[in-house]
Amino acid sequence: MKRFLLPLLILLSLTAKGQSDSVTFAGALWGSKTVSQGIEHKWTHFASGELFSSNQYISVIEIKPGTGNKIEIFASPVLKETSLMASEAGAVAAINGSFFKFNYTHNTEDYNSVDYIRKDNRQLAPNTVTGNQRAMHQLGAIAIFNDQLYILKADELKEWEKYIQAQEVITTGPILRVEGRDLKLEKSSFYTARHPRTAVGKKSDGTVILLTADGRSTQAAGLSLTELQKIMKWLGARYAINLDGGGSTTMYVAGGSDNGVVNHPSDNKLFDNMGQRKVANAILVHKAK
Repeated sequence: MKRFLLPLLILLSLTAKGQSDSVTFAGALWGSKTVSQGIEHKWTHFASGELFSSNQYISVIEIKPGTGNKIEIFASPVLKETSLMASEAGAVAAINGSFFKFNYTHNTEDYNSVDYIRKDNRQLAPNTVTGNQRAMHQLGAIAIFNDQLYILKADELKEWEKYIQAQEVITTGPILRVEGRDLKLEKSSFYTARHPRTAVGKKSDGTVILLTADGRSTQAAGLSLTELQKIMKWLGARYAINLDGGGSTTMYVAGGSDNGVVNHPSDNKLFDNMGQRKVANAILVHKAK
């Protein structure tokens, strides 16, 4: 009987800790700013190690349905900061997009993307696939059909992304939640290690969630994908998907700061808003006209 006691105590302890984290998150004090009608920017800082036994800085943009605001998948032919893409396109909010070829020395083909991109019903970039194995960032997609955002899970059909009926598509991943259920995640280091993270979610009522979690700092540890999955669930996301993270993680809100960056990008190794990485694509939000 004693041999089962220690595992049981560990399980009970982990369960209690998980419940404590959800209570901590639910009780967080959030700053809030209306960006435009139907677009809200919120943020909170767990600065005393109280969430997942770590410091965390979470930023969220919520876009309510039926308010006339538009979400756009934007690809740049040259690598640019998320804030620059957004400001040049006249967007009021943005987050960085999917994964890309990390090359600043010269422009590459396919909008520097390693993932499929479709814009205005035209393919800009294919998925870069080695053999028959999809990369973890090609296991899902964000699609925009008639101004509505959808989060889709890859199926077994080869080149499935080409058959998505939507004007705009970008593959990314891994997908975290589908129809209100958490998907099983791998145990590799990309999934289990803490990094800055970027994600998109969608609630049952159609509200779209854009999220960044800062990392690589004593003020913000970053999240594992399991932790990100939990936060998206606690925010009410019925569907959720991971985007490029690490040094790419950036959130932009027009007028939110001197350069519009409202989180703490990590490429300059400082906890400020100046450490943006140049990226290949972004998710932009335009206010209703």
